[in-house]
Amino acid sequence: MDFSNPILIDLPMPIVTPRLILRNCQPGDGVEMHEMKIETWDEIHRWMPWATELGTPDESEVNIREAYVNFIQRKDIRIHGYERETGRMVLCSGLHRFTWALRRFEIGFWVRASAQGQGYATESTNALIRYAFEVLDARAVKIEHAEGNEKSKRVIEKLGLEYEGIKRAGQLLPDGNIVDHPQYSRTSLDGLPDLDVCWG
Repeated sequence: MDFSNPILIDLPMPIVTPRLILRNCQPGDGVEMHEMKIETWDEIHRWMPWATELGTPDESEVNIREAYVNFIQRKDIRIHGYERETGRMVLCSGLHRFTWALRRFEIGFWVRASAQGQGYATESTNALIRYAFEVLDARAVKIEHAEGNEKSKRVIEKLGLEYEGIKRAGQLLPDGNIVDHPQYSRTSLDGLPDLDVCWG
């Protein structure tokens, strides 16, 4: 695969798992994204450094359109996840903070409050790990979490990522607290739990 001109890299969508349809963010997603943020605000405001202000539906739409531009330019790959059965948006994830020369991708995720506890974070993250290695020829995939965020830690453990170390005082949380940031990674699909997934 030629990574010299990233805008020419094909990113086949959607990614389909047994219960989810995962696709890149698109203009028009703002209203539903804002509803998901309102529902889950207490949790994301606790753990996500970007969740400092709830904002408005229009601001959510602006944010999504900016993310869509980054997707088209292959600078970031934000993914929205929908229940196959209901069509409801239930999660936000993606492959972030990468360069195409290095191809070390970071996965982040959060799930709307009413859809938590159903394994959606694990299912979607498993799919994105597979997508990174099989479609994007990843050299490594990493996930980090704020110290104390046990839900994210459990997802990482279920998917068998290897502990790399910890960034001391690595995260400023929205409440002003600074916490350590454990880091985990995979360099292959070996041992990843089975998942029926396809894309394109």
